[in-house]
Amino acid sequence: MNNQRNGRRSNLCIRWLLSALVLLGVVGFVSTLAWTQVTSGSLTGLVTDPSGAVVPGAKVVLTDTNKGYDYPTTADSVGRYVITNLPPSAYSLSAEAPGFKTYRRGGIVLDVGTSSSVDVRLEVGATAQAVDVTAAAPLLSTQDAVTGQEVDRTLINDLPLVGRAVFDLAFLAPGVIQAPGATFGPQNNGNNFVSNGGRNATAEVLIDGVAATTYEPNTGINTVLYTPSVDAVQEFKIMQNNYTAEEGFTGNTYVNMVLRSGTNQYHGSVYDFLRNDKLDANNFFTNQAGGKIPPLRRNQYGLTFGGPIKKDKTFFFVDWDATREHAGSTHNAGVPSALEKQGDFGEVCGYNGGKFDANGECFQVNPDGSWARDEKGNLILGTQLWDPYSGQYVAGTGRVLQTFIPFNNLATFQSAGNSNLDRTPYQLAAAPGNLIDPVALKMIQYYPAPNVNVGTPLYDPYNNWSGSGINLGTNDQFDVRIDQRFTDRTAFNARFSYAQGTYHGMNCFGNALDPCTQGPGVGGSRSIALSLNHTFSPSTLLNVSVGFTRGLSDTKGIAKDYPNFDPVKDLGLPSYITSSGTIASPVVYIGGGYAQASGEALGAQAWSVYKNGNQVYHLL
Repeated sequence: MNNQRNGRRSNLCIRWLLSALVLLGVVGFVSTLAWTQVTSGSLTGLVTDPSGAVVPGAKVVLTDTNKGYDYPTTADSVGRYVITNLPPSAYSLSAEAPGFKTYRRGGIVLDVGTSSSVDVRLEVGATAQAVDVTAAAPLLSTQDAVTGQEVDRTLINDLPLVGRAVFDLAFLAPGVIQAPGATFGPQNNGNNFVSNGGRNATAEVLIDGVAATTYEPNTGINTVLYTPSVDAVQEFKIMQNNYTAEEGFTGNTYVNMVLRSGTNQYHGSVYDFLRNDKLDANNFFTNQAGGKIPPLRRNQYGLTFGGPIKKDKTFFFVDWDATREHAGSTHNAGVPSALEKQGDFGEVCGYNGGKFDANGECFQVNPDGSWARDEKGNLILGTQLWDPYSGQYVAGTGRVLQTFIPFNNLATFQSAGNSNLDRTPYQLAAAPGNLIDPVALKMIQYYPAPNVNVGTPLYDPYNNWSGSGINLGTNDQFDVRIDQRFTDRTAFNARFSYAQGTYHGMNCFGNALDPCTQGPGVGGSRSIALSLNHTFSPSTLLNVSVGFTRGLSDTKGIAKDYPNFDPVKDLGLPSYITSSGTIASPVVYIGGGYAQASGEALGAQAWSVYKNGNQVYHLL
């Protein structure tokens, strides 16, 4: 009675799942072998006797050696068997027919999305006798023309990885190279590679048959929303060109990844990977400036565990991965001297081989100290500052400045301004230093003092500061996967993934106008994947995948580190600068050869207050 009740419950569960998914409008029937879920594979072959004649009606059984699943089928009228909806795993194959010995072959490994062929040659004899095939040619994927690289669990487990970023293994595939300016490790977007000359950051990524990429708001970059732990990945395949229709939605490369699942044996692991500055060499520029090795403390630790809930039927797998990182970073910049911070730029004249005459105008000099002259005998102008209000129009030339600033000293120079602005609030005040903007004068004080080769012949005013600090980062993520086989024809699996982390970049200048840090930030991912596979016949299949993946990045901005900073009160900016509710200073870019600490010279980084949530929904 209990067995009958359990059987009815199992049938009700199957019917409920089938009905619910059919209502979603995802029932797919095709009369061809090729249409399968993209993570599943297939196996086909011809059953023959010793003379090469086909053996119709032979009973063929493929067994998943890890989970104990059986996939029975019967050879058709031309002796061909077909088994579909096969998850990547290791299998054994047996075949029998009246008047022939039982055929057995193990060690059949099917990779993700692979369609392979194994022919069976039966020998005459009693069925009770068996022929075990212990050595055979490697399996070839002869059922399609997909090119690419399979990265299995052995490679994933054994190969070294900087930062343990699993997508770095995509570079094992022929034709896959780094994008210009890209790097390795978790900071590199998982699909930011060039494949066979195609554009970078356009490859599609599937995890357990569900899309894990979507386009950023600028639509030019297809970004990976969730990156699983190295120890959670069973295998993945980089498919380049000629892949079948069910992949699609990408230019020329497809990454098809499958996470690990439980087996009939309990298995688990505990790990901790350590990186430390005690094992590192110093950065060249830090060493040149007399600095110490930037500190580095990086621990990545976690565990995995999986096994049967009910043997041969229900399995689970869980993993947890955590990262705690204090990573040193070195930045270089060209910063103003103490005199320049007060408006005296006299030293600029000498940077390019010049000196001032008695009137304070800068001209170039020869190596012997004499004035440099052109072929007409005129002095050659050096690096000289000019009053921007003194321009006059010269026909054929344009606007030409007439009044130089003596000794390049803005602090002591008084500009006459523009007479057209007299009696308006826009005319300059009649006082020395009236060309110096009061906001700029306050902002320039936030620069640190030069600290590289100061007072030596090697001093370079365009790159005269170096600093080291720490970038902080944390991450915690886990995956939970359940696999259930209801019958020989129906299988179901579900996965939930979660990641949450924090990050905080180094503050180079140690103040609210630092150009290096974006302030504190948080990020994370959520991913759900549900998959149902049902085989009606070798040529009629139902495959349904439903999923959702979301990635979040929330950068708070440097103002979160300086809650008392007010750009209106501290810098003298107009009050409307805070009307948006975002507190930040302007960002300053300086060209002319000056090194900038982090792409910007001074002020809050552009895009440093940014909240972005991207998600992709999958229904196939």
